[in-house]
Amino acid sequence: MAIDINGLKILAVIPARGGSKGVPGKNLKLLRGYPLISYMIKYALASKYISKVMVSTDDQKIAETAKKFKAEVPYLRPGELAMDTTPLNPVLKHVMAYYDSIGWRSDAVISLQPTSPLITPDIIDSTIELFVETGCDSVVTLSEIKHGHPYRAKIMHKDGQLENFCKEIDGEKFFNRQERPPAYAYNGAVYLRKRELVEEWDGKDMGMGKDCRGVLISHEYAANIDDEFDLKMTELLLKERFDENCTL
Repeated sequence: MAIDINGLKILAVIPARGGSKGVPGKNLKLLRGYPLISYMIKYALASKYISKVMVSTDDQKIAETAKKFKAEVPYLRPGELAMDTTPLNPVLKHVMAYYDSIGWRSDAVISLQPTSPLITPDIIDSTIELFVETGCDSVVTLSEIKHGHPYRAKIMHKDGQLENFCKEIDGEKFFNRQERPPAYAYNGAVYLRKRELVEEWDGKDMGMGKDCRGVLISHEYAANIDDEFDLKMTELLLKERFDENCTL
């Protein structure tokens, strides 16, 4: 049972389409003998603060697997919300509307990507705690950019000529890594928003509001599975984390 945190009802949505192209059937691929999607379900259920854990999918097999691991799957996502180009916010809005219709209204929604199975319940809870402590609009997880720092990024023209991507910065001044200020990027694992941001999203940005805060996590927790190589490397890291004789 979730611990009360300022009386907030927090809805966790794990979006999991069936039509992955990089790794077909990705969300059901076995890592250490468990389906990929099961990891994020377990982490969400272990959170101290999440009120409901729902998997939004258009795939019957994913739905059955999610239910096996105790997530709610009250319906299959309609096809128009399950295309490659479908943004996340309309999916979240659709889920929130369903729960509103049965008399359960969330105050905030946290989206948890099943392709990031190396995060932990503590990371999830830290985003919620920051959200409540600061009263901000949203919280995301980020990781430091170790390679390809934006100060070193270039635009290459058709004739091969290069210019700085960040035009206001002289990238050559930051040739040495130690001289560059740290830069961070969304790693895609966790996005927490006030429900109003989802309801009022106009498609012009990511819908994170004016006051978006970040929780920094190291790269060992920030894996995002896009291809078979990612899948194999992530499984090795999961084997290091979990005792082979234990369940999740």
